[in-house]
Amino acid sequence: MDTIDGMRVFAAVVEQGSFTAAARRLGISTALASKYVRQLEDKFGAQLLVRSTRHVHPTDAGVIYADRCRVMVEQMDDLMDLAGKQSGQIVGHLRIAGPRIIGEELLSDCVREFLALHPTVTIDLRLEERKVDVISEGFDIAVRIGELQDSSLKAKKIAEYSYHLAASPEYLQENGVPKRPSDLRDHHCILGSTISPNNQLEFIENDSKTTVTIEPRARVNAARPIRDLALAGLGVGLCLSSTIANDLAEKRLELVLEDFNAYHRNVYMLFPERRYTSARVRAFLDHATDYFRRRA
Repeated sequence: MDTIDGMRVFAAVVEQGSFTAAARRLGISTALASKYVRQLEDKFGAQLLVRSTRHVHPTDAGVIYADRCRVMVEQMDDLMDLAGKQSGQIVGHLRIAGPRIIGEELLSDCVREFLALHPTVTIDLRLEERKVDVISEGFDIAVRIGELQDSSLKAKKIAEYSYHLAASPEYLQENGVPKRPSDLRDHHCILGSTISPNNQLEFIENDSKTTVTIEPRARVNAARPIRDLALAGLGVGLCLSSTIANDLAEKRLELVLEDFNAYHRNVYMLFPERRYTSARVRAFLDHATDYFRRRA
């Protein structure tokens, strides 16, 4: 066992309160996490954790040791980053979380580009409908769309994206073109579960924001299928702008109620506030900023 790896595991177990959560955060098995901690206890000749059926708690010695472990692990990560800088390489592992609505196409492609540029970096990408707890779940970066809640996390705006209602010419010819937002109640609509979680559509009407609640024909948690369903003539889809740009240019889709559009959302990357932000995190933030602005 590498002592630094053992320290990393032990600090995570204390922070998470369980071997299972710590193992999930670090991307290892629970059995391996438990083995590392036992080896640390044997090496230092002291019990560091009190184990129960559901939780683990540090002993008095464990509390002191966990604090020292965090400092030493952070210093070792700093040294690895420094060594990477000297060699011209970014090294290490990144855990990134993001919403499916942009993750399956844009975020995954952003990661693909980054990995090609930095062959000594590894990435664990998780696409989630829920908003992950960045700190407790051990993520380095989380992508958020829209307004941010108060948080102890740092935030970097990387892009502004717009969504547009669009439908195929065949659908509009058969079902008519909506003239006002309320007309959508008489249409088949295809919504994203992230951007319109309560089946509500937002509009600007008479210089004020208004909402229309509808019963969608389909709800999808990724951007590309919304575009595909609209393209197939199955309804009016709330589409991410980058997914339908070519379809609009080639007249396969037409914008609907564009004069009322209120769907402009900022995209942020959140990351823990630390004394020193690792080189790999900074490199990914810079790359993602460039990537998303190229694709916006």
